[in-house]
Amino acid sequence: MSNMRPTPLAVLGHNPAVMSRRKSRVPTAKQGSSLRVPIAAVFSFLKETRGMVTWTTEDLAAVLLITERVAGEIIPLLTMQGYVRATGKDSEWLTTMAGENVSGSATPRFSREAVQRALDSLSDRIRELNRERSSDFVIPSAVAFGDVLSNRPRVQAADVGIQLKRKTGKRDSKFAAASERAVERALLKSLRNRSQLLHLCPYQDWMGARTHRRLF
Repeated sequence: MSNMRPTPLAVLGHNPAVMSRRKSRVPTAKQGSSLRVPIAAVFSFLKETRGMVTWTTEDLAAVLLITERVAGEIIPLLTMQGYVRATGKDSEWLTTMAGENVSGSATPRFSREAVQRALDSLSDRIRELNRERSSDFVIPSAVAFGDVLSNRPRVQAADVGIQLKRKTGKRDSKFAAASERAVERALLKSLRNRSQLLHLCPYQDWMGARTHRRLF
């Protein structure tokens, strides 16, 4: 987890824009602390709990690939924010409506098999893009995560982190006049291919540090 940017969960509110602004004012946490786990990673777990009645500290640790001790440090911070609530049983929790909202979760309505097929098709499109000499970008890595990795019959759209790398010598291409971010958004939209089963976003280190499926 040493490559993760420290973000103290306790100071974060519901507004993602506020969270982003506050990151630059955060002191460095001790190695192994829960503060080493990015808030986005924790929210990705809360998103996966949509449709689950309850979950455990062990579940949180297993999904984020952290120790149960670190998971145990994270949960009280989420409780203070009102994102999770204890059930009364030892190490058992439920995600509140506030937690569902802040994590961006939705009611699981897709079959897991359909989402997996969509990921397979996306993998083919990425390989095709990487073979195109005319493309300004190459994709070195792409990882999928979310409840599609579970054994639940109904899941949400899969989250996919896409790592984009501009090819050497391509700065003077037809895309040079547009902003880099706008070009990347357009490419991600193209790769998504209008599928409701996929949610594509720029890759961040925490996506590869939690449970995930590599697409190629």
